[in-house]
Amino acid sequence: MSKRRINKQQSTRIDKIQKTYQEDKENNLDNLADGLVITRFSRHVEIEDSEQHRIRCSIRPNLDILVAGDRVVWQQEGNQQGVVVSLYPRVSVLARPSATGIKKPVAANITQLIIVVAPKPEISWPLLDSYLIMAESLGLRAVILLNKTDIPSKELKQELLSTYQSLNYPIIFANKSETDGYEQLKQALDHQVSVFVGQSGVGKSSLISGILPHEENIVTQEISEGTELGRHTTSNSRYYHLPTGGGLIDSPGVREFILWEMDTSLIANGYKEFVPLISQCKFRNCLHQDTPHCAIVNALGKGEISKRRYDSFIKLCAQFTKPKY
Repeated sequence: MSKRRINKQQSTRIDKIQKTYQEDKENNLDNLADGLVITRFSRHVEIEDSEQHRIRCSIRPNLDILVAGDRVVWQQEGNQQGVVVSLYPRVSVLARPSATGIKKPVAANITQLIIVVAPKPEISWPLLDSYLIMAESLGLRAVILLNKTDIPSKELKQELLSTYQSLNYPIIFANKSETDGYEQLKQALDHQVSVFVGQSGVGKSSLISGILPHEENIVTQEISEGTELGRHTTSNSRYYHLPTGGGLIDSPGVREFILWEMDTSLIANGYKEFVPLISQCKFRNCLHQDTPHCAIVNALGKGEISKRRYDSFIKLCAQFTKPKY
């Protein structure tokens, strides 16, 4: 059943009720407490209280969609059960478009994207750049992790270092037989709330299993030899605590996880090297393609920005924007 649409007046009333619950919790009224959403099952969530006890809770009607990482107010109902009555404002939310084009949250209050690529399956540069646009638009730290470096990948390493490290994106190299990459990854995860993203089959779940060997419900699956595409194994998003602090949210498969519709200006602002040039374009509505006196196109002609990155920009604009004129 689709979620009932509410009007602006109803939305304002719901927000007021949720704020009242938050104020009552601060005043120790009505047996209310803070909680962290660990995972969701239909109309129920598993939350964690301040003492790290896990409680299964139902969800009050008209609450926003709850996802792993959400901070909520809940009220105890019976033994080891409760009901979520209020959702705190999110610092950030990662979403994917549904079949109807509506953005559906998959993780909340994250601070970092770990973008996993590999020599096999072959890297999609526009997809990598789309994740970086997502990170820039949401104000998240982005780390690029090249997994499976035991597979020959010299040119791929050089491209990542020359193009992305020069833009101040941290680069980590990892494989199963060496520990250095895992140690660097653990340091990058320290005191962050991270989500792993990347093409299916690049080894996201295997990396998470290596970081959290004590978790038994992380499922991994090898690449399909017939298609060289990974078979998606993760269903519900789930929050995991890290031993050194922070958290990690295991998110749904990347083939469902793409940029939503954005205009050209938002995509351009997701490219670090474009940002200082945008204000130098002659026209405010510059599309940075065939518009006269475009500072980005001029920089491209002088070799000051990566042609491959610019080509990705053109592809992403064609894929995720609609004409305004």
